[in-house]
Amino acid sequence: MDHVVPIEGLVLRGTHGPRLSTAGLISAIAIGFVGALFIFITPPMLALMGEGARLSDSQIGYVAAWDINATAAAIGGSTFLLLRWNWRRAVGLALALIALGNAATAFAWSYPLMAAARCVAGLGEGLAIGFAFAALGRARNPDRAFALYLIVGALLGAALLYILPLVQGHVSPRLLFLCNVGLTLLVALGIPAFPNGRRYEDDLPDDGRLDRRLALAALCAVFLIFFAIGAVWSYAERIGAASSLDPAAIARGLSAGTLAGVLGAALAGILPQRLSRLAPLLLAAGCIILGFQLLDGKVGSAVYLAAIVLILFGWNLAQPLLSGMCSDADSGGRVVCLMGSIQTFGMGLGPALAAPMVASGSFAGPIWMASIATIAGLALAATGALLRKA
Repeated sequence: MDHVVPIEGLVLRGTHGPRLSTAGLISAIAIGFVGALFIFITPPMLALMGEGARLSDSQIGYVAAWDINATAAAIGGSTFLLLRWNWRRAVGLALALIALGNAATAFAWSYPLMAAARCVAGLGEGLAIGFAFAALGRARNPDRAFALYLIVGALLGAALLYILPLVQGHVSPRLLFLCNVGLTLLVALGIPAFPNGRRYEDDLPDDGRLDRRLALAALCAVFLIFFAIGAVWSYAERIGAASSLDPAAIARGLSAGTLAGVLGAALAGILPQRLSRLAPLLLAAGCIILGFQLLDGKVGSAVYLAAIVLILFGWNLAQPLLSGMCSDADSGGRVVCLMGSIQTFGMGLGPALAAPMVASGSFAGPIWMASIATIAGLALAATGALLRKA
């Protein structure tokens, strides 16, 4: 299953129980989208937080890390809670935490308050993503269900990436975050349609073996590539603003990049299975690194758009390939499940380590750090591909 969003592979195998109804599918997609909204539209969200609480560039990076790492922890925790918690109550708790976190974000006036607010929201986001993905796995055709989630998320994300920079100067950040609270409460109306079940794993293969070398190579590659993306993507809006680009140019770049990500994931999905993953991974890494380097220094609107398109195309081309590599490492799905948390932790650590580097106003440090991490991730992914071939 290919996902444009930076969180995927949480579906476990061997599920029985009632299939997902049409209403349940709509509810799961909506809940999953609300959970992943911060990651879908990280740059303008961070810009709004920075404006509302008057945060510095380095503080904005730390806020992103708090939110994303809280999300990662909750995703990992939800993997174990699927067997124990009532799903509807868990989703209700998740949406309540998201609404509470966004309401607190709207009224936060300092960095500590903003960081605390985003931790609360991040915990809810992770729970929402984990249980929504588990519900989508109940569909009669899970691949189609996740494809629909991808399409809805990408289109809505692209629209928001285009609109938010344009309205930022005309609408207060507080009002926009309160609108987010309203969206969360609206989605909560669909909880009764959400499947009320727990995860069953009674048909997992008894002889499922773990290829430790392949798993280690794939998971480390995932971490490094998501770390690299997080270090630059979180500052994408600020990089454009530092180059004196107008909000419309930034909006075009961000929204076009999101749509390019859909094409990247689609390309990965149509590649023949007999084809080695090495060649498309090389293409993905090349696009990512070229996009990073285009953002170094003062950039024009055309270069900015091209850079964002290259980064998100390469990123989403690599995601399904790395997910498939994790699947190959373990027929029981444990490595793919672990990938969901690892990629999110990597995505959160990137802006945290980049934050001290941008204090001077230059983004060269994060760009070069991310480029090196991408090369290292590619080397590990190539090693994994060769191990699989052997």
